[in-house]
Amino acid sequence: MKIQKCKVLSFILPLVSCFLFASLSIAAEITIKAGTPVPVKLEQELTSETATAGQTVRFTVTKDITVDGVVVIKAGSEVVGEVVLAQKTGTFGKEGKLSLVVRHATAVDGTMVPLRATLSKEGEEKMAVSFLFCPFIKGTSSEIPVGTESKAYVDYDTKIHVN
Repeated sequence: MKIQKCKVLSFILPLVSCFLFASLSIAAEITIKAGTPVPVKLEQELTSETATAGQTVRFTVTKDITVDGVVVIKAGSEVVGEVVLAQKTGTFGKEGKLSLVVRHATAVDGTMVPLRATLSKEGEEKMAVSFLFCPFIKGTSSEIPVGTESKAYVDYDTKIHVN
């Protein structure tokens, strides 16, 4: 009888262990709430003279984003943005304008987390000077340097899966 119990136990214990380890490796679903702040950094320099509307812009996340102690977006993760306005300098002292939006970050499971943020910059207008002295004087271009930091926010609740 003892031998039979040992055989049963030697069969059941590995089976139970498999179920326990399998349940631990099942991904948990976590919701990143709308409004969660995500600090980002611009990874390329942009100017109103060279940027074009619709151009993709690269950012990275500057610190880990956690929910309930679990990292959901890692520092260094890719963030995609877009140029929505790129107005070159013009005659009569018209300044350049540049406006970007942050679109989404990549979560630890590869999910695209929708973000919202806007960065805008205007050059210096020289209209008064150009009317007085020369109509061909241009205003200054606008520039957003590489490394510019901003805070984006999760646009709506997004579910991701983590191990």
